[in-house]
Amino acid sequence: VIREAYHQALMKAKLCPRGFQYRQAALKVGGCDFKAFDEILFCNFFYLHRTENIVLKNIYERCQAVLFMQGDKRRWPALLRIANTFGQPVTEGPEVKPTNFNLKIYEAFDGHAQAGMVSSILDGISDYESTVIVVPDGDFLAVLLTAVGHKFESFNISMGYPLKRSALYSLLTHILSLQLKRKGGLYYTKDYLKLLQHPLIKGLDLKTVPGLVRVWTAKVEEVLKGEVLTELSGRIFLDPQDIFKDEKLTNLVVQTMQAMGQTVRFEEIERTAGLIHKIFLHDFEDMKTASRLADALEGFISFMQEQKTMEQYPFNAQIALRLQEVSEELKACAFAYEIFEPVDLFKVLEERLSSEMVAFRGSPLRGLQILGLFETRSLNFKNVIIVDVNEGFLPGLNIYEPLIPREVMIKLNLDRLELEEEIQRYWFMRLISAAQNVHLLYQQNNDRTRSRFLEELIWEKEERQGNIGVVDITRAGFEVSVEKPLRVIPKTPEMIRFLKGFRFSASSINTYLQNPYAFYCRYVLGLQLTEDLLEDPESKHIGVFVHALLQETFGVFIGKKPVLDEGFRKYFFKIYESRFAQSFGLAGRRDTFLMETVIRARLEHFFDKEAKRCERDVGQILYIERRFEETLHLAGQQVSISYRMDRVDEMLDGSILLLDYKTGGHEGLSRTIDSLNPSKFSREYIRDHVKSFQMPLYVNYLSQQFPGRSVNGALYHLRTINIERFMKEGKAQDIHEILGVYWNALEFIMAEIYNPEIPFIEDLMEIK
Repeated sequence: VIREAYHQALMKAKLCPRGFQYRQAALKVGGCDFKAFDEILFCNFFYLHRTENIVLKNIYERCQAVLFMQGDKRRWPALLRIANTFGQPVTEGPEVKPTNFNLKIYEAFDGHAQAGMVSSILDGISDYESTVIVVPDGDFLAVLLTAVGHKFESFNISMGYPLKRSALYSLLTHILSLQLKRKGGLYYTKDYLKLLQHPLIKGLDLKTVPGLVRVWTAKVEEVLKGEVLTELSGRIFLDPQDIFKDEKLTNLVVQTMQAMGQTVRFEEIERTAGLIHKIFLHDFEDMKTASRLADALEGFISFMQEQKTMEQYPFNAQIALRLQEVSEELKACAFAYEIFEPVDLFKVLEERLSSEMVAFRGSPLRGLQILGLFETRSLNFKNVIIVDVNEGFLPGLNIYEPLIPREVMIKLNLDRLELEEEIQRYWFMRLISAAQNVHLLYQQNNDRTRSRFLEELIWEKEERQGNIGVVDITRAGFEVSVEKPLRVIPKTPEMIRFLKGFRFSASSINTYLQNPYAFYCRYVLGLQLTEDLLEDPESKHIGVFVHALLQETFGVFIGKKPVLDEGFRKYFFKIYESRFAQSFGLAGRRDTFLMETVIRARLEHFFDKEAKRCERDVGQILYIERRFEETLHLAGQQVSISYRMDRVDEMLDGSILLLDYKTGGHEGLSRTIDSLNPSKFSREYIRDHVKSFQMPLYVNYLSQQFPGRSVNGALYHLRTINIERFMKEGKAQDIHEILGVYWNALEFIMAEIYNPEIPFIEDLMEIK
């Protein structure tokens, strides 16, 4: 009933899809007149589906058809079915002929190793005209050509280049990904940056001031990543309209263009950004129909065809043409105006494009042949090289049917999976059986295993020789040296002069302690890793935010006893909300909701605990985020050192407590050390025992500022609201003795820093 209704609908709409064509051919072949032909020759076929069986048998029974095929029905079920259909034997002779060729098998660990092995195989072949490389997977083609393309003056590639490997396709996938992750009018910032970083975007020719597009995309990237701080910095989701409102970003573009000798107006920047947003963002928004998607795709293609960057890649014109044909298909399809979810429309488009190929120009009559498996049908080669002889590629089977479940197909006596495997196995065996030398390569790794076709060949050879493991397999191997040379930087007189005038900090001394080479890069050369606010906003940037919040709010208590009552709580969280909006965007927005919720919950926990501690133990707050400087006599030198202390409290018992806020989860405090053996002193020894000079330096400085007082330091872990003290109970009275132990170690480290004979050497332990 369903089929008949479907056929009626097709005829009414004057549509003739492939399945309907087959049915009509089977029904009408009996009424066709073939008298114009004395004979009709059907050559080199293997599997016949039902329509082909009906058509060929009808013509055969009229004595007008001669059928040619290769193979034996005793070996191939498909040929047995043909023999039964036509009532004729399909045999090669009295017995099935065994295969007879020189087989070599190669195992590679990845595609590049496989391509390298193909290159080595070709070095041993002189007759390229009689050689074929069979590539079941088009994605491997680029890797193969990179490895072997330089070896030949001429070669023919019949299978084409996958459209999905092109720059134009990757740009389109960025556009679709942006839309799928869009939240209302907000775009995921990382995907927005991927779009702007695409080479085809950076190279756009918008008939504007030369270099403007590149400068604009670069400055947007700097702002969003936080390399230049504006209101947009660090946002996880972005409203594209905010790009136009950021005056600091616009001024940055103008200044950079001026430095390049170009004058640009704000209107020109806005026009450039607006055009990019229109073509690559807004035209693809709110997709509901295939027709609407086709219009957006057509506009995108037409725009890109006008760009000079498209000319730099030879396949771009053909790829754009194929995309244009697909957009026309979408417009003409029966469901062009049906309503769909955007994700379904994009899946249809991606599925349609995923198998598209762009044809190479070549001659099948000369040179090395690079073909797909089915392009080798009826062809014989002396040397056959087949790559990717892996499950999933040979045979390459589509296990999942997109529309009709496989169980239903089997019930209808349509087991395409089994038939497809038999077809591919036949053409594989036919090709290698006609060759003299066969080279089969496969990849063996976590994702791939060798093909059942290859297992069959190995088993046949083992069975003939009566022994397992007799088949030699050549495995890829490359010499790799993993030893990393130690980087050593000798100290020059200029470096020594620089170090003697350098103002150290606890952080810089600790850097040298852990890795002298890192100290050299960071403090001598002034190099620093570029920070990216988008990569990990929950770590360092949250720490900066919390430190600034505590400085502003608790700063009102300097010289006073901190009273954390209800009034101060309201003031504290009012400042928190204002600073959070400035640093991370508006609280309650979807991109910052989770982070804002977690930070607020921890700060409320901190506030409750701190209110009790201040009431019970704290007399007054002495310093908040205060910088101090002093000069120490170390290693025979006057060493200038600066300190930045988060907070210093005077306790009710008259003691002084330094608090160092920690927002991370892994920062710890090394225990106080009663003694170190000076005879064992080396940087490595001190690194392993002291670990950090921060607390000893801070406590020593405060001890001088508050003589006769008990001074201690502590890490204030804001995640756990735990205070970890430098000197434990009972150790406070031994402060000078304890600091003396650290001072001896510090003297040794500073002497090493100033010693011109000791280079800045890389510490591999710190790297590990």
